[in-house]
Amino acid sequence: MKINLGTAFVGALFLHLALIGILASNISLDKPEKPEDGMGNIMHAVIVSPPAKGSEQGRRKDSNAVKKQDPAANQANEEKRRQAEADLEKRVAEQKAAEQKRQADLALKKAEEAKKKAEAEKKALEEKKKAEEAKKKAEAEKKALEEKKKALEEKQKAEEARKKAEAEKKALEEKQKAEEEAKKKAEAEARRKAEAQKAADALENELFGTSDGIEGGQGLGGGSGIASQYGSKVQTLIEQQWRIDPSMQGKTVVVTIQVGSDGVISGEKCRGDKRVCDSALNTLRLIGMLPMPPRECKDCNNIVITMTPKL
Repeated sequence: MKINLGTAFVGALFLHLALIGILASNISLDKPEKPEDGMGNIMHAVIVSPPAKGSEQGRRKDSNAVKKQDPAANQANEEKRRQAEADLEKRVAEQKAAEQKRQADLALKKAEEAKKKAEAEKKALEEKKKAEEAKKKAEAEKKALEEKKKALEEKQKAEEARKKAEAEKKALEEKQKAEEEAKKKAEAEARRKAEAQKAADALENELFGTSDGIEGGQGLGGGSGIASQYGSKVQTLIEQQWRIDPSMQGKTVVVTIQVGSDGVISGEKCRGDKRVCDSALNTLRLIGMLPMPPRECKDCNNIVITMTPKL
């Protein structure tokens, strides 16, 4: 620890002044005391003016004055002087020790203050560093969270787009499938109607030969015979278009239908097994029209057919 130069200068000045004071006091102490009256054993020093140069008489007087000094007084003065020097050295040493202690205490105090200051600065620096690290960490976590959120949103958008594309593709496929099925169904229906019309035309030609229902302009016999023949051919036409399954095998039903002069079917009824009846009536509705009954056959407008499905 460095010692302030001003403090050192003041301390040195104080020591010098103290030394001067102590020397002055010791000098006054060394001054011989005036002997009491009646004590003639103490010699008083007398200042004698030096004799003139070359004066032998003067030199002798001086020599005599020195010889007249008391040895005991000289020894006492010497002891006092030595004691004063010892006291001065002791006081100087004590003052020096006190000053050194004061300087040491001051240096220690300054060192402690500097240590505390350094520790406080270190702590403040560490706290600042921790705060900066915490801030960076928080910013990094926030950024990572935002990136994660953004990635999730993009993933959701991509998933929604994928689902939408799949739904549109599926809808298109279903539409195409429906159109194809409708087309196939329409084509099948057209073929069925064409086949039914063809069969009806064939049956009509077979039954009647001409448009008025009389082959060669001649009747086919009695009215009941014509009705029976017409009913038999109608049954054959229905059976050709009838789609049956094994569960309908051998179940007999009675179908009653009315046929208009133009061959349009109406008033169709059925007695017997419900499932077989439903199938027979659906077949009649699909056919829709029969060959025109002969004009001379009044019984041909109401036909009763007994039908038994056979595979």
